[in-house]
Amino acid sequence: MSTRQLEVLRLYRDLLKYSQTLKYTDVDFYLTRIKQEFAKGKLLENEDEIARQIAKGQEFLKNKRLI
Repeated sequence: MSTRQLEVLRLYRDLLKYSQTLKYTDVDFYLTRIKQEFAKGKLLENEDEIARQIAKGQEFLKNKRLI
């Protein structure tokens, strides 16, 4: 497995773990949305776009954990 694949897998797992801390959000909606976004991302081929999407997910987690 490449480092990029491991990075994506780690982000996916972290987002799923974050769902366990949600109090005021519909968890099923959140999980469905995460799965949809990763399914769309699976089709990406441009390395710059892949890196941008990974950074976007990591920034989301970073901002949510500060609250």
